[in-house]
Amino acid sequence: MCVSLAMEIVSRIAEQHPQLAKHFFLVSCEEAVEEAEAYVLQCEEKDIEHAGPGLEKEHSMVAMKIVVGGREGVMVLDPGYHVARAVTVMKDQCYPHTGWFTQSDEPHCKREYSYVLSHHSANFITWTERMTRPGKPQQFEMSLIYVEQPYRTAIDVTVRRNLVYNFRSLLSRDAKGRVCAGMYFPVVPNPADAQVTLFYDSVNDTQVKQKFKFSLFKDPLMIPENVLAHLENLAPQLRMEQSELATLMGDLADSVLDGDFVKQVLEINNSITEMSADN
Repeated sequence: MCVSLAMEIVSRIAEQHPQLAKHFFLVSCEEAVEEAEAYVLQCEEKDIEHAGPGLEKEHSMVAMKIVVGGREGVMVLDPGYHVARAVTVMKDQCYPHTGWFTQSDEPHCKREYSYVLSHHSANFITWTERMTRPGKPQQFEMSLIYVEQPYRTAIDVTVRRNLVYNFRSLLSRDAKGRVCAGMYFPVVPNPADAQVTLFYDSVNDTQVKQKFKFSLFKDPLMIPENVLAHLENLAPQLRMEQSELATLMGDLADSVLDGDFVKQVLEINNSITEMSADN
């Protein structure tokens, strides 16, 4: 999804500002990197084109190199992670450098992002996520964005990798980029445990969140009334008809309840995870 969203945002910019759009390009991102120095060294020793077997490149976004008063930087757009702003990453980290900002602030978890050019190599941006949960120590996760050249194999690599990812979601955002409705579910080996979480905005600035067994959706004509009520509320926020959403849920149920299919998906996902474990 991140690749198509990145392509879509460039396409829409091109409709309004074709000359500006020429300067945007897709870039690749390696998530959850444990050792930044070793990762950068691996990429630059072999060059990025030949370091491929050890890389996962599970995310893609949009970038544009900029110069402000003779100072170099990069502008980053990340619709795939629902970042509702253009992030400015200045090499000297001075204005208009974005710095830390709050990506989401929920009762159970506050997520903050920071983007800086890596001190290991100006070819990479270090994207740090800071997670704060009540009563727990802060957690940090680091990802690396390669911005030296356009990402030419986003469909071959990132899209194919995400086809077998073990967590799926369909989300809708409001005009400010806030995720306001959708569904998500883990792909689990035991079909009997397969569940999906539906959520959507409700009255008085509240949000409804409900978890259901996928087996309830196997026959769209037999979905219980109380579950249909949630689909009726969710569908317009996903810009879908209720019948269309019910059919989609039935198709998803067919997939996640197919034990052989799920087994193959998880095996491929695990193999990819093991290959990139050293990152």
